Amino acid sequence: MRPLARPLVVVVLALALAAAVLLIRPAPAAEDVKIALVAPLSGRWARQGQLKKMGADMAIEEINSQGGIKALGGAKIVLREADAGDSVEKAVSAAQRVLTREKISAGIGSWLSSFTLGVTEVAERLQVPWLSLSYADSITERGFKYTFQTSPVSSLQAEQALDLVTDLARKNNRPIKKAGIVGDNTAASMFFYKPLREKLLAAKGIELVVDDVWTPPLADATAIVQKLRSGQPDIVFYGATNFPDSIQVLQKVKEFGVKSPIQGVGAWLVTPEYVKTVGKDVLDNIQTVVAAHPMKGQDELVKKFKQRTGEPFMTQDPLCTYAHVWLIKEAIELAKSADPKAIRDALAKIDISSGPAVSAFYPSRVKFDERGRRVGATPLIVQWQDGEPFTVVPTAVATRPIVWHK
Repeated sequence: MRPLARPLVVVVLALALAAAVLLIRPAPAAEDVKIALVAPLSGRWARQGQLKKMGADMAIEEINSQGGIKALGGAKIVLREADAGDSVEKAVSAAQRVLTREKISAGIGSWLSSFTLGVTEVAERLQVPWLSLSYADSITERGFKYTFQTSPVSSLQAEQALDLVTDLARKNNRPIKKAGIVGDNTAASMFFYKPLREKLLAAKGIELVVDDVWTPPLADATAIVQKLRSGQPDIVFYGATNFPDSIQVLQKVKEFGVKSPIQGVGAWLVTPEYVKTVGKDVLDNIQTVVAAHPMKGQDELVKKFKQRTGEPFMTQDPLCTYAHVWLIKEAIELAKSADPKAIRDALAKIDISSGPAVSAFYPSRVKFDERGRRVGATPLIVQWQDGEPFTVVPTAVATRPIVWHK
């Protein structure tokens, strides 16, 4: 071989060897996709935050065990939770920390509407898409582009709850002539009370005889329940969003023998602790309006949740976060990217009607309007019966028929 040809052969062989090494080298692992959960994990609303985390963890486990995010080469989802605590300031601080510490592709939270209003301001500023089950109308009335609200808003819930109870009362020959409003001044509750006070009750010829609202924590429920006893409303719209306050009221209701039917405002009223604390006899026939609750045909999902967590039943909070995580997964698949802006754009145009991502919602469709509200979102009515809450309205998805207050 000529001297000049030898170096050329060596170079060719080296290149061939390098190519062979590249062919057999395993592909780099897909980078984890991080999503944030901001929820109260301590303080007066901690139980709801814990339930939300249970739902998110279950969805993440399912997604990752089924191959992760296909469009990103099997990338796994990782949860980064932050404690919203018991104040708006703590919730905002938690959101700021979790969204700036590392790259977060999307977020969920933060249960109480007052917290969500603050947290979504942080997410909007940092351009991180945010899914919320919170009810307050104002969450999606600020022109934000990164906030998506899957729940029916509070004002709609108030209208539908009033229609339900007046219709039931009429069918049972007990027309509603007097109503009471009792609860705290958190954002979702206030948006529920507002249309009742301003127009809905008067339009049906109903007099508001008790209107008592407090700032949590509630010091003493005695005076409030005495007003209910003396006013004797035919229906009480009840919005005590945290367990300690709510238990105070219900224990006094029992003590003073108040018989007015109770219509709750939110899923805080259907956690298992109520049975242990006030008993089935006090709870029976109490109903509440919620954004989500297990519906007809979801037995397997509920069974899986109960086996995984040891909870006696499934409620709105784990059900919604379960669906929210799957919805983020669907948006990432659609965007083919973990970039927050790409996911935001995918959520803005998503329109799906099947699969785990719609499992929490009635009707079973997820599509958002220009404000970020889920199109057609309709509340459910849940009622305590024999120590467990069941979906009773709409009848098409009810797991039990509704029972009118005896």
